Amino acid sequence: MRILLLGCGNVGANVARQLVARHPELELVVGDLNLAAAEKLAGQLGGRVQAVRADVLDPACLDGLLDGADLVFNAVGPFYRSAVPVIEAALRARVDYLDINDDHDVAETLFLDPIWQQRAQEAGIRLIIGCGSTPGLTNVIARMLADGLDSVEEIHLATAVPFVPDLLSPAVVDHMMHITCGEVVQFVDGEYRKLPGWGGRLEVPYAAPFKHYPAFYIGHGETVTLPHCIPGLKQVSNRLGFFPEAGSKLWQAMIDLGLGRGEVIESLGISPLKFLTQHLSSPAGRDSLCVDLSDEPWAVAMRVEVRGRRGEAQVTCVLEQHLQLPVEESEDSTADPTPTCARLAIEAWLEGRIQGQGLLAPEQCLVARAYVEAFARDTGAQFIASEISVQPALYA
Repeated sequence: MRILLLGCGNVGANVARQLVARHPELELVVGDLNLAAAEKLAGQLGGRVQAVRADVLDPACLDGLLDGADLVFNAVGPFYRSAVPVIEAALRARVDYLDINDDHDVAETLFLDPIWQQRAQEAGIRLIIGCGSTPGLTNVIARMLADGLDSVEEIHLATAVPFVPDLLSPAVVDHMMHITCGEVVQFVDGEYRKLPGWGGRLEVPYAAPFKHYPAFYIGHGETVTLPHCIPGLKQVSNRLGFFPEAGSKLWQAMIDLGLGRGEVIESLGISPLKFLTQHLSSPAGRDSLCVDLSDEPWAVAMRVEVRGRRGEAQVTCVLEQHLQLPVEESEDSTADPTPTCARLAIEAWLEGRIQGQGLLAPEQCLVARAYVEAFARDTGAQFIASEISVQPALYA
């Protein structure tokens, strides 16, 4: 079995490490625009791992790399630039595709236009989109909770992240600005709607040691794919906030100043966004944007809330995950759940446990409870579950 893995950054490299450790029989090709990075990773992994130079924006390069592959896994961000070119190559080569796409417009392009489902089915392949932690694990958790109800009306997702400039790498800033500037898709009253990014403020009640934090609309694939895959939904929202609230206010100020814009300023030869990505990773940026975290947890909270009915009762189910952040940076840190989420999806593909054909989201093609249990087992993740059930009033 030959897998082409594109992108040798932190996520791609850790997916490769996990796959090689568990499946030494695999023929793994690791590709990156920076050939030295791919060669370094292949050298570390040894075995049957081959390094190649991969330019995801070069169709001829992709066509050559996909020749003979059984699956292409795409970890090259940002996905609003890389996903569709690699998908087009997979369609041409008739090779299954899997990624960790976390950009809303890619999900919109693929799932809101039936031509992509048609093309994937005609090619006889699977296009499996968004198999990271969020989207990915969040979608599957939502499906698992929904499966415990007779009907589902609403799904609301929220994430709380400490505002730490050291965590805002250039790639993270690029992605975060992309999903918070302009308009983003939410599912409201049974239809997709464009709403202002970083709007829709809502106080979210996270479990201890977290507090109640304000959260704001972001553009992510969940609000596109969950209504597509789970019938009967009327509301799907996705919000994120930094804590303490001063971090969210700083982010709002950067949006308001136009620092998320990608147009190049001719007199400077650089865009506001390019400046911001570099500034936040510089000593000056880190010093000027620090907030007081002394009274806050060194962790991230991810919350999935599903509302529906079980029998006559109105039920609200919540599952929350608290992810501890590493104290020290490590090349192969497992603190980021995304590589494990992706590896579990790839293993489901390897073992023939992917359900469905054509264009697929994780909540429709993975066995929900088994996937969540495998993630918890492999990572030691702890989930906090709660449920409120309200019976209808009885009148004489």
